[in-house]
Amino acid sequence: MAAWIPQSFDDACKRNAGRRKLHRRKRKARADRIVRILSALEQAQAIELRDTAYGWVSAMCKVMKVSKATASRDFALVRRIYRQFGRMFGRYFDPKLDKIVWTWNVDHYGFITSESRRAGYPKPIGHFPFDTRKQETEESYCGFTQLSWQNTDYFSQLSTRDLMRALTWSYRRFSRRT
Repeated sequence: MAAWIPQSFDDACKRNAGRRKLHRRKRKARADRIVRILSALEQAQAIELRDTAYGWVSAMCKVMKVSKATASRDFALVRRIYRQFGRMFGRYFDPKLDKIVWTWNVDHYGFITSESRRAGYPKPIGHFPFDTRKQETEESYCGFTQLSWQNTDYFSQLSTRDLMRALTWSYRRFSRRT
């Protein structure tokens, strides 16, 4: 097979644009598969697949109509997503409540959860590489940990009974002064 030699700079740019478009389309298809796997794991209550995909790869490759290597890489990314989500939020990923949001070119992803929205972050948290060959860094977590989402407001953590006791005590103390 002969090497491709561009005739002009415009030809080289068109070929590069076509390759970028092809790879973006393949990443989008993979992202759709990952979402399907995450929701299937939640529906099947398959908790053991968060650690290993042993025995499930061949079944998934038949259902999704992909090769065993692709199915194995998809399961590896699913396990990586569970690990990153657990490190960041301190709980398991729930597809009903949490979202994975990809960048416009499906190159990186982040998470949107109820905790992040309550904390005032409407956009995705985290900037993780979609490619399993690339390692995430501490910068991927954007400085967030499990402790970032803990409620530090004392009164919101009180039960109704304890809140009434605290308010009654402070009201009595205040009324004695006046």
